[in-house]
Amino acid sequence: MPTLKYSTEKDFSCYINVNSCGQQWLSGSDYDTNRRKGRVDFSLYYIEKGSCYFEFDGVHTFVPEGSLLLYPPRVPQHYYFKKEQDTKLKWSHFIGSSTSLLGDIPQNTPTIISLKNLKHFNSAFDKMIEAFYNVPVFGNDLTNGYMLVLLALIKQNTEYQKTPKSTSGDDGLNEVLSLMYAYFDHPIDIAKYANICHLSEDRFIRLFKSKTGMPPYRYQLKIRIDRAIEMLENRSVSVAECAEIVGFDDPAYFSRIFKKFTGHPPSYYKK
Repeated sequence: MPTLKYSTEKDFSCYINVNSCGQQWLSGSDYDTNRRKGRVDFSLYYIEKGSCYFEFDGVHTFVPEGSLLLYPPRVPQHYYFKKEQDTKLKWSHFIGSSTSLLGDIPQNTPTIISLKNLKHFNSAFDKMIEAFYNVPVFGNDLTNGYMLVLLALIKQNTEYQKTPKSTSGDDGLNEVLSLMYAYFDHPIDIAKYANICHLSEDRFIRLFKSKTGMPPYRYQLKIRIDRAIEMLENRSVSVAECAEIVGFDDPAYFSRIFKKFTGHPPSYYKK
């Protein structure tokens, strides 16, 4: 007897079909997903809380809270979450001709989608997940109906952001910023970042400051402090643990830098 293999990657010739959907809290450990051949359907990942990172063609990109990450069929998927972000993820894998509602999004790269109004989107996503798992009669019809609502809301309120490309100057700076968000807890590598932008280190620092309002070292410190605030407000961690997670070896030095940026000691934000 042949072995039957279960898969959520159903490729139906239909108007709309949700192959799977759900939600998950991602905390306690880092999560990394790498599908080198992608999936046969569309993948929609909604970062309701926290943040996400994805890698495409060697470029690492930060996906902020409240954004969507959309993968067309057969596009390689490599996305990951850092445990300190305590991310709440919702997802849907779907297929069908109704995806034409998404308009002229790129079909060969992932796309970040920023919605202007998340209230109705949140509600429809929750109802879709509820119908998929808990509605025995007409559950599939309800699930697909709510997916159509999501597509319509995306079409109505969307601002698409192209995946950054590694080129030079301003475009190269997009990749640098993505790397800084992805590896904010690592020592900063000015030489590497300057090389990405095809600039000398001095010219890179001037370009960076002109675009962000601060030099690279201070920008990375700001990322670290912002992440530390999120962690202290939302997780039960000590100041020393928080300092180590965001890249500081010395808790006392972390506390001094933290107060310079915020005007308060870390304990002010502690959960």
